Amino acid sequence: MLANQKNCNTFVFDMDGTLLNEHHELSPLTIRALNELRERGHHLVIATGRHFMDIRAYLKQLGGGIATITCNGAMIHNGAGELIQRACLPLTINETLLPLGEACGVHLNMYTDREWLVNAPCESMLDAHRQSQFFYRQIPLQEMLATPALKILFYGENALLQQLKTQILTALPMPIHLTFSDEYYLEAMPNNISKGDALKTLAEHLQLPLANSMAFGDGFNDVELFRAVTHPVVMANASDKLKQLFPAAQAAARNHDDGVARFLLEKVL
Repeated sequence: MLANQKNCNTFVFDMDGTLLNEHHELSPLTIRALNELRERGHHLVIATGRHFMDIRAYLKQLGGGIATITCNGAMIHNGAGELIQRACLPLTINETLLPLGEACGVHLNMYTDREWLVNAPCESMLDAHRQSQFFYRQIPLQEMLATPALKILFYGENALLQQLKTQILTALPMPIHLTFSDEYYLEAMPNNISKGDALKTLAEHLQLPLANSMAFGDGFNDVELFRAVTHPVVMANASDKLKQLFPAAQAAARNHDDGVARFLLEKVL
C-alpha cells in the first residue's frame, strides 16, 4: 500500500463494472463509503460512458452535488448539474462509421444531448438501464446519419467489433477517439475526448487537486483516466490486458463484491 494514498483528496469512479454491482445498482455499502468520503471533505467525481440523463437517479442516491464526466468525456457537468463542456462528432463521421457498423452486422447506437438513439430494437441492452429508466428511441438509419452525436456506440460480438475497429482505422483519417468500454461495446467520441482529458478540464474549472488523486475503473475507456491520476485502482473483474497496462496499480475486489467500497473502507477511510 502506498503510504500517501490516505492523503488522496480527489476520488474518481467509473460506474458499470466498478461502482455498480451485477444488478446495475449502488449497494448500501457503496453508498455508505462514498458518503464517508464526502463527510471527510474529499472531492468525488463520476466518470462514465453512460449519458448524463442515465446517471441522475444514481446521483440522487448519493445525495447529489457530485461533478460528472459522462459519454466518456464528451459531456462534463459540475456538482450542480450545470454543463461545463460538451463535444459532438462531425456529421461526416456518422456518414462513415454508421454504414460500416451496419455492414458488420452490429447494433448501432448514438447519444445526443438528451437522447439514446438506435436503428433497431435490442432488448438485451435495456437491462443495465432499468434503474435509471433511460431507454433508447428507435429511428431510421437515414435520420441517424443526419443527427449530431456526442458519441456513437457499436454493440455486438467482440469478433465483429474487432473487425469493425480495423475497418474504421483503415478508412480515411478521422478526428475520432475509439475505445472499448467492454468486450461488447466499441465507442467513438470526438478526437482528444476521453475520461482523462475531461478530468483535467474539470479539475481546472473547479480547482480540484489531482496531485494526490485516485481513480477506480475496469474498462479500456478508463486508460486515459488512470494516466491522469496518481493512484489508479483496477477492479478484479477488469480484463487482463488492462491490468497489464498498469502493473503498478492497486487492485480492488470485483464490483459484484462491493470492491470499491471495501477498498475505501480498508485502505483509505
